[in-house]
Amino acid sequence: DIALSSYKAPLFKDERAIVERVEKFISEHYFLDCNLRGRLFGASIPVKLKHYDFGREMVSFKRAVEELSKRGMAVEVGFIFGPTWSTHWFQVDIEIPKGWDKKESVLRLDVGCEALIWGLDGRPIEGLSPDFGRTIINIPSVPSVQRIFVEASANNRNGDGDGDQIRPTKLDKQFRIHLAELREYNTLVNELLIDFELMLEISKFLPKDASRHYEALYIANDMINRLITSDFSFDSQNECHNRAMKFFRQPNAASQMTLYAIGNCHIDTAWLWRYEETKRKCARSWASALSLMENYATMTFAISQAQQLVWLREQYPTLYEDMQDRALDGKLVGVGGSWVEMDGNMPNGESMIRQMLYGQKEFKKMFGNYSNVFWLPDTFGYSAQLPQIMKHCGMCYFVTQKMSWSLINQFPHHSFRWMGIDGTRVLTHFPPHHYVSQITVKECLESVQKFTDRGRSNIAMMLYGHGDGGGGPDESMLKRAQRLMNCDGIPKILHATPDEFFAEVLEKNANNLCEWRGELYLELHNASYTTQSAIKKMNRLIEGLLRDHEFLQAMERIEVGGGRSLSDEWKMLLLNQFHDVLPGTSIKEVVEDAMDIYRRLVDILTVDNGNGLKMISSEKMEKETQSPNKWMVNSCGWSRTFFCNNRLLRLPAFSITPMNELKSLKIALGKQSIATEDDDGFILQNRYLIAKLNKHGQLTNVIVIGSEEDIDGDMKDTFVVISCGELANQFVIFDDVPLYWDAWDVMDYHLETRKPLTKACTSATLVENSVVYARIRFEVKISDDSTLVQFVSLRADLPYITFDTTVEWKESHKFLKVEFPVNINSAEASYDIQYGFVNRPTHRNTSWDAAKYEVCAHKWMALCEYNRGAALLNDCKYGHSCDGNVMRISLLRSSKSPDDTADMGQHKFAYAFYPFVGSMQRPANDTKMSVMRAAFEFNNTIRYVEGWRIERSIAETFTITGSEGVVIDTIKPSEDDVNALIVRLFECFGGGARIRLYLRHARIISVDLADGLERSVANIPIESMSSSDEGPTDSIVLDFRAFEVKTLLIRLFAM
Repeated sequence: DIALSSYKAPLFKDERAIVERVEKFISEHYFLDCNLRGRLFGASIPVKLKHYDFGREMVSFKRAVEELSKRGMAVEVGFIFGPTWSTHWFQVDIEIPKGWDKKESVLRLDVGCEALIWGLDGRPIEGLSPDFGRTIINIPSVPSVQRIFVEASANNRNGDGDGDQIRPTKLDKQFRIHLAELREYNTLVNELLIDFELMLEISKFLPKDASRHYEALYIANDMINRLITSDFSFDSQNECHNRAMKFFRQPNAASQMTLYAIGNCHIDTAWLWRYEETKRKCARSWASALSLMENYATMTFAISQAQQLVWLREQYPTLYEDMQDRALDGKLVGVGGSWVEMDGNMPNGESMIRQMLYGQKEFKKMFGNYSNVFWLPDTFGYSAQLPQIMKHCGMCYFVTQKMSWSLINQFPHHSFRWMGIDGTRVLTHFPPHHYVSQITVKECLESVQKFTDRGRSNIAMMLYGHGDGGGGPDESMLKRAQRLMNCDGIPKILHATPDEFFAEVLEKNANNLCEWRGELYLELHNASYTTQSAIKKMNRLIEGLLRDHEFLQAMERIEVGGGRSLSDEWKMLLLNQFHDVLPGTSIKEVVEDAMDIYRRLVDILTVDNGNGLKMISSEKMEKETQSPNKWMVNSCGWSRTFFCNNRLLRLPAFSITPMNELKSLKIALGKQSIATEDDDGFILQNRYLIAKLNKHGQLTNVIVIGSEEDIDGDMKDTFVVISCGELANQFVIFDDVPLYWDAWDVMDYHLETRKPLTKACTSATLVENSVVYARIRFEVKISDDSTLVQFVSLRADLPYITFDTTVEWKESHKFLKVEFPVNINSAEASYDIQYGFVNRPTHRNTSWDAAKYEVCAHKWMALCEYNRGAALLNDCKYGHSCDGNVMRISLLRSSKSPDDTADMGQHKFAYAFYPFVGSMQRPANDTKMSVMRAAFEFNNTIRYVEGWRIERSIAETFTITGSEGVVIDTIKPSEDDVNALIVRLFECFGGGARIRLYLRHARIISVDLADGLERSVANIPIESMSSSDEGPTDSIVLDFRAFEVKTLLIRLFAM
């Protein structure tokens, strides 16, 4: 035992003094000449450095070594280099002095920025991150002369904002080498420092009525005395460390909560740095994690985001191979199963499935299995359709932590079952602390205190490790975990994988957990539905283009055996759906990179300014003759119409047809033109509605003309949509200054600053008018710097009014919206999401209701009463709201951080107002155009392809009877079978349905029910039916739940 002084510290009288004594004894700033910290390092000698500047170019190890050898210049501590994001390589030559061969020594290297250590063999060793003190590299004592290389990236780990991390990037930053030395190192002193830190934390954070609170201080105080009185002898150091370990090993009670420790290093694929820099962040962090796992056998480490694995394989192949080897023991695990950690609200349903399809394939390649855990810790809210989508793609567990950021309401659970809108449930866990924990006593205790499901469950995750390039776990975290794994008074710590955690929850708590139904709405970052509107517009456009292109490829495959996967094009889009790119919360340079990717995709996929689809050749077809004719493409499961030269043309369902073969439809046209003008404004009228607009472009009255008979069968129904005195299509501008997160947040108080642009119109002109179509042009002055031009139009054959809008936007911290007050009273509004819709409150009864003042929707929102309603359609917007009877679309913001040019310039977008009698699923007009179908057509213009290589029309290969609510969303070539197609369907009306799917092609031999990974689940019997007109027709019967998604694997005869 430690020899103790006869004097005992009176802690009950002066606890504060003893606490501060311990603090100063291990301080990095005070009394280093005589405290314990001052003995961590011994003698030092400088190392030799050579430097070469590669500018903005990322180079291979081989080239870097060659250039250093030929042109490297000697530098020393104090050397300054830059600018931001440039690449600098250093050669480090180490000579271990005589007499140091029996001493432990380390290389201390701080180049002032992120860096990666390379060995002589060209393999990455570990990363350096000075802001977390990761500047120490263990060096073997032999040989006496050693050489390593350092790849330095001239940037800070958490961005290079000018004065603040989320300010625009300072592109001319300079960096300095602060340390480059070989130094003696005392491992036992380091162990003691960790001992003291933990005992100090225990004394601070355990309650005063806990005996361990005082015991930790007594022991720490006695250890200081022992070390001082023995002049810090090795024996006394060893004795004190053993005494501390005895204290830590005093076991916990069986009832103590267990924290499942999972190492990770959450790395944003782009944010305050570009995609290119993320490639290096991954290498630095994962190399460090592998190095640590060599010495800590129980450590587990979770990796997400398949795109980052692909980058690693391409840029750092030896590190990728080392990680594959480490994955064999099950401690290095893949989680998430997605291409990137995408935004959880704005990607459409097919995009979300592709995130998981391509992500899971890459995880299988790397780890040998698919992930069971969907991992999305940092996304700004979670769609109510995610439970079904993740389960459809092989994942039955979900982990996130972001919900703890909500400003107003605390989410009531940490372990629970989450139910989506179709009824799918997934077991969900929110780690109660953070996803970058350090395994401190404070964090462990807070995990217990914050855990809201105590009594229902007694385990929680602790995700630890420095993120965003900080290297993930470090050795001090693992050493703390060793001491605290079963330490009385502290939650138990168990190294585990996410699968092991969920298996334990299922075994012990499966029937005891609560359930949450619907979306996980984050009460923060809700301005991200609107910021950087150009990115959002391109996302919506490319999603539609890929859908059309895959239909073309699928039809080519079924007709002639060609057709290829568009996986490469999809992966480009999926990358830009990362949760700081699509939301618009990245620096300007990331926005530029994202827009370059979109422009490349548009060039790959389209011709004629996007009006036509560029034929993408498959290997089998690229040499065949192509007809120069225009072939019109309809990738929808219903016929579509469009005007051409005043003829209304019909395009059959799922068809590719030459323009000159399309048949005209007869339409009852009025004798008068659609538009009339008087002193008060304009009137637009067709057989569906009458709309009055004033000279400022605002709707003053809209009357819907219903079907010939209402539900009672005795009179034509009408609906006055705009109440007297109200103005719809009213532009409003708000002051938009959040508390901190400029691009992310819009606070509720912005609604108090509403300023309507009531009489801002400077010009109103009827520019086109006929019995087929009318269009009115309005010019609006938003401010001295910003203007708006809008064309309000009505077609004879459509039941909605369209607003094509161009804005020149030059504002600062302003928010532009458009309002439609309607004559409808409903407690809920409906909003389009992936594969369905959700209802949200229009009132502010509770704090949960009031928090949803800005919400996400895709192509439409609607407000309905019995037998009537109104919908707003849009072609590229996501931010929406409904306050009482006032429906709003959020149009443009003007944030200044992290991109001070965000949204400045010209914007083009369109929205439409669709009032109706009947329901939004079945409006009472002769188009029978549901809001869902109208919104789809509004977003997906009819395009053509020049030179359809099959050179014959095709139509209605697949058709559905039984329910208009079940739609075929995707027809594509199979990823893995050249003789198979994938057909994806979903129910969009919100009610169960039985349908018959007709299969009109001789090559179809079987149909399997499949999952989102295109794996067969069960065979579906095919029923053969005779048809006098078309010969035999095959079909299958399918039953759908409300909002259910089904994937079919259709196998074809080989050609």
